[in-house]
Amino acid sequence: MIAIVGAGLAGLTAAIRLAEAGERVCLFEAAPEAGGRTRSFRDPADGSCYDNGPHLLIGAYRATRRLLEDCDAAGHVHWQSHLTLPLWDAERGHFSLRPSPRLPLSLSMLATIGRLPGHSHASAIGMLKLAFAKKPHADQTAQAWLASLHVPEALYRDLLLPLCLGSMNEYPDSAPATSFRRVLKESFASHDTARLGWFTAPLSEALIAPLARRAAALGVEIRCQAIVRTIDRDRRRLILGDGRKIAFDRLVLATSPVVADRLCGQAGCIETHPITNLHLWYEQPPGIADVAGQPLVGGIGTLGQWFFDVSAQMCRHDRPCHVVAVISADMLDPRRANWTGTVTAEL
Repeated sequence: MIAIVGAGLAGLTAAIRLAEAGERVCLFEAAPEAGGRTRSFRDPADGSCYDNGPHLLIGAYRATRRLLEDCDAAGHVHWQSHLTLPLWDAERGHFSLRPSPRLPLSLSMLATIGRLPGHSHASAIGMLKLAFAKKPHADQTAQAWLASLHVPEALYRDLLLPLCLGSMNEYPDSAPATSFRRVLKESFASHDTARLGWFTAPLSEALIAPLARRAAALGVEIRCQAIVRTIDRDRRRLILGDGRKIAFDRLVLATSPVVADRLCGQAGCIETHPITNLHLWYEQPPGIADVAGQPLVGGIGTLGQWFFDVSAQMCRHDRPCHVVAVISADMLDPRRANWTGTVTAEL
């Protein structure tokens, strides 16, 4: 039996793929239901269903797209026909990265990036350097690699920094260059891989429920409220919170690094940063979806890095309007008092 600890997106995906390969799988989840960080929650004040934060997909997530199709969940995702990335900063206002779909993406990106406000042909040359750059050293950071290529500051600020934060939840000064190069290569391989997608229903309904149904249909046993206290690796046993001992042949830890270290009885060795999601409600829509017909805007030089009009994303027309500001790799003091005022001013 293969035991999987954690029934979030990673745990459910592992269970499905292993069960499809003919393995006997049992999932152990401490919470009352599956989902982990992709589980929706209900507001006790009004009973409405909300996600911890919006999840933006890109076409390069081929394995995720295949998983959604296999679990009959692809219908819950809206995909752009081609890349449109609305952006804003205080000096330039609203502008969009929108490569023409009539040209191959590589050519269209070169033409588009040079015409963005605050850019010039230097940004297009910087994109060419990235396309033909040699593989970076294994221990090189993304920032050091980009500096070695003399990437223009405007290109770094408007495209590369947001992409690094959004895809890796890490700033370029610590993100591995080899991983970031792969992000660039796969994300901009074609119009299909570069486009964006978003869920049109809460994640518990759009993602977790279809995966759980698929897992159950394959014979996966999902045990919720099954708290794993520790792992006896020598005897290959899970020790549950109620004292039960569960034998396993192989083990998958689909948990956060902190939980995995605790279960294995080892000191923490992986540095992590939170993603902060600030939920706001407005009587009148803030106009995000009106800028480029998209329910999101990327902020340049703002506290909120991404602003999502969740009401538009979910095709809701009721009031108040639900907006979420996302801060990746958040290293700010969580006790900061003026977050709401700052983000509201940015909106």
